[in-house]
Amino acid sequence: MMPRQSLLLKILLPVVVLLTLWLLLRPASKNIAEKSPSRSVAALTPQELRDLGIDGDTPADTVATLVGQMKQYRRELQTIQNDNESQQDREKRLKAQQATLVSELRGDMRRQQDQMRDELLKSQRGLLDKLDHLMAKRPDDIPPGLGLTPGELPADVQPDIRWLEPLDATPPVDEKLLRVPMKAADKPPPKPDVKVYTLPQNATLTGSVAMTALIGRVPLNGTVSDPYPFKLLIGEDNLTANGVELPDVAGAVVSGIASGDWTLSCVRGEITSMTFVFHDGTIRTVPQGGKSGNKQQEIGWLSDNQGLPCIPGERKSNAKEYLTSQFLLAGSGAAAQAFANGESTTVVEDGSITSAVTGNNGQYVLGQAIGGGLKETADWMKQHYGQMFDAVYVPPGHKVAVHLTEPLAIDYEPEGRKVKYQQASTPGGLE
Repeated sequence: MMPRQSLLLKILLPVVVLLTLWLLLRPASKNIAEKSPSRSVAALTPQELRDLGIDGDTPADTVATLVGQMKQYRRELQTIQNDNESQQDREKRLKAQQATLVSELRGDMRRQQDQMRDELLKSQRGLLDKLDHLMAKRPDDIPPGLGLTPGELPADVQPDIRWLEPLDATPPVDEKLLRVPMKAADKPPPKPDVKVYTLPQNATLTGSVAMTALIGRVPLNGTVSDPYPFKLLIGEDNLTANGVELPDVAGAVVSGIASGDWTLSCVRGEITSMTFVFHDGTIRTVPQGGKSGNKQQEIGWLSDNQGLPCIPGERKSNAKEYLTSQFLLAGSGAAAQAFANGESTTVVEDGSITSAVTGNNGQYVLGQAIGGGLKETADWMKQHYGQMFDAVYVPPGHKVAVHLTEPLAIDYEPEGRKVKYQQASTPGGLE
């Protein structure tokens, strides 16, 4: 019996142990089989794993790493959002400060304007009060005697007292006559001219622009009949660019006359005057004395930007039309006169000349009529066209240079004429 039990024990004990081991190992293998797919969820390449910093990490480490990076991204995003909000707040504060500053500036300007207006009115009132005070203090004319006419003496005055006008008494002066010398004496003397600038002799002003066309008539027998004038404009920038510093001068206008050279096909310009305009509107013309009837003095000449003293231009002439018309009229008149003379006979006898019509009277009259009409037409054209006209033309806007041959003294006239005067309002009836 004992051997059978021991045999059964030997058989059952291994079976029980194996069964126990199988039961213990079966859940572990299932969990391993279930967990193995989770490791294959992140299908990333080794390079991507190295870039993320999770190469060789467990899933728990990977999740922790991702959670940490996400928190860092959120912190950076929050920082950027805070900076943006602070920038917006700063911009709002700057706009508010700008609006406040503009409002304060406008208020200051209004206050200054009101203050200046009040000071001006106050000064005007002070001047009026001073004028009234001076007029009140001016001594009036003292009438002769006691200022009473005869019969106006009081009743208590003794009849033996009489006022006698002295023989050397000065007669009273009319009040209107007293005011004229006072105003004349109060008038200040004229202010002298202020020396400001001097353009020396041989100065050159380049960059000038011809405001008008340069028309140079060609001289006939060495004389230019009725030359054409011209004008140039010189701006403030041109004066500065030429080395001539005239900060108070806004610009200048140059005037002169032109003459032409038919051979060289160019125009020569002769400068006679220059007018300078200051920034405050005061004008100054040099040289002065242009009101006299004498010929104006030459103060300079013109050249182009390349330095040619004769500016090239286009030839203009009516010689073709003038000579053609004169040739046709004169030739036709001579032919008509010859046709009429062919119908007449001229006899010279004893020093006397006798002419008589021996041919057709109608043809003779026709020739005389045509010849006379053509002669009158030729005379009319000579009177209206005058003579042959030759000139050289340079269009407006041409850039030229001004060469001065005389020094120009530019003085400022404090009481000189201006282009425009400020019309200031004068309250209180002041003139």
